[in-house]
Amino acid sequence: MKSSGAGFTLVEVLIATTLLAIGIALSVSLIGKSLGNIKKMDARTRIVDHANSVMELTLLDPEIGEPGTFEGDFEDGTRWTMKIEEYIPDNVEPFEQADMPVKLLAYTVEMFPPRSSVVDYRLRTLKLVSAR
Repeated sequence: MKSSGAGFTLVEVLIATTLLAIGIALSVSLIGKSLGNIKKMDARTRIVDHANSVMELTLLDPEIGEPGTFEGDFEDGTRWTMKIEEYIPDNVEPFEQADMPVKLLAYTVEMFPPRSSVVDYRLRTLKLVSAR
C-alpha cells in the first residue's frame, strides 16, 4: 500500500501549535515588561521635570537670599523639599570669606515619589548672592 502523504500528521500539528503558543507567550511577556519599563521611565522623567521646575523657580526668586527650607507637593502626589544652606568651600578659611560682598548658597532639591518617604532624586546647585 502506498500512502498519499498529502497532509500533516496529528503529532506534527500538535508540535507546531505548541511552538506557536510558546512564541506568543514569550512575545506577550516581553511586551508586558516593556510597558512596565515605559511606565517607570515616565514616572522618573516626571520627577526630574518637577525637580527642575522647583529649582528654577527657587533660583529665580529674588526674595530668597538666606538659608532656609521649603516644602511642597505636586498634583500627582510627588513631594519635594528645598534646602538652602550657606556654602563654604573646604579649602577656604571662614575668616577669609567674611569680608566678601557676596556669598555662595547651596540649593538642594529632594524629590519623593507618591506614597514614599525615600528620596528618589536629588538636584544640587550653587547660587552667588549679595551678602548685604
